[in-house]
Amino acid sequence: MKMFCLLNKSVNLLLGKYYQVVVSKKAVKQSKLVMTLLARDEADIIEANILFHLSRGVDFIVATDNGSSDGTADILRKYEKRGVLHLIHEPSRVFDQAAWVNRMGRIAHNQYGADLVFHCDADEFWYPGSGSLKNELLARPLVDVLSAKVVNVILRNRNGEERFPFDAIYAATNPLPKSRKKSQLSQDRHETSLLLYKHAGKVIYKLRKGYLPVGWGNHSIRMSKELSSYYSGTSHDINVFHFPVRGFGQFVKRTANHGEGHQNFHGTAAGAGLSDKGLLNKKWYEIYKSGKLFDEFNRLNMTESEAKKRLDTGVITTKDRRLQVLVDFIAHPQRNLTS
Repeated sequence: MKMFCLLNKSVNLLLGKYYQVVVSKKAVKQSKLVMTLLARDEADIIEANILFHLSRGVDFIVATDNGSSDGTADILRKYEKRGVLHLIHEPSRVFDQAAWVNRMGRIAHNQYGADLVFHCDADEFWYPGSGSLKNELLARPLVDVLSAKVVNVILRNRNGEERFPFDAIYAATNPLPKSRKKSQLSQDRHETSLLLYKHAGKVIYKLRKGYLPVGWGNHSIRMSKELSSYYSGTSHDINVFHFPVRGFGQFVKRTANHGEGHQNFHGTAAGAGLSDKGLLNKKWYEIYKSGKLFDEFNRLNMTESEAKKRLDTGVITTKDRRLQVLVDFIAHPQRNLTS
């Protein structure tokens, strides 16, 4: 597995260099990439998210704040005043994620003239090896939609004393099969960190055929009778680094917010047919209500012995340069922007 991973990494690095060279500066400048951003109580990471993506090819952001109470909305308003962000306030506690994201996507296309778009959560950092999130789509003229691999980032276990981002040292670059994750979710207790399992990819795409709506989770384009055909491919340049667990206090708030929102949504007509969505958030919410969330938090993070086992099998790594860049950026976003 390690040899295959090294070969795949080398190929992707070469392709990143190719995309960087083959796309003209004029083409990059003429195309407009808009990112949508959905957030609730993400003040610890939201500014780094905004600044990182603006430094990697994003021209404008359409953001929705879902009733934050921790200062997230104030940070978003700061960038709205700077003219790089359109802010929507969504107070509903019914987490109709796909509807909110597609509302932002249509605003990006209709109001701000987006040529390219992707939908980001506050805990996701879309990392282009070529330097710009525009490059690969522009370098592949026949492709409309690219699916980018998601890499879960896992904390070093310090029994509740974790420091983010400095303890975010493990990248699950070769995750365990997704099929095994479902059996873990069905168990009352599991021993393996659920962040070690494969996460569904996320899409970034062109809008040359009009706005393409996404389904729940931003994993794919939602097909309909009205939608014309499109061409899709796998991204060789972009990985989405995912930081869902950043400390126990943050994890408690995340679990309560997501759990309540998902529970309310699944009780609606729109959510009735999506009972298989958000299974992980549902499980965490059940654990939260049972008062045992700290045990789950510890299982998600990597102890030294568990990390050694997963490092030896190549499931995780501590040597991913992109993660090291991101940890430094998150710790010092303003310094990295000006350096």
